[in-house]
Amino acid sequence: MFDVIPPSKQLPPTNSALLLFDRAMRIRAISSEIVRAAQYLNSFSDQELSELGINRSDLDDTIQRYI
Repeated sequence: MFDVIPPSKQLPPTNSALLLFDRAMRIRAISSEIVRAAQYLNSFSDQELSELGINRSDLDDTIQRYI
């Protein structure tokens, strides 16, 4: 997919593309920590989560997204 444009004709990356790539790499680097935190919070009771303003379905979605 990335080989469509021959290397000699590639344009330099735009700042927005570099920022987007940097952000994606940071998210990837912390994804295991996000899952670990979500799994920890998932052990709380529904009432405890409610007091924290967290929905259990949001935790489940987060775990699925980053696994």
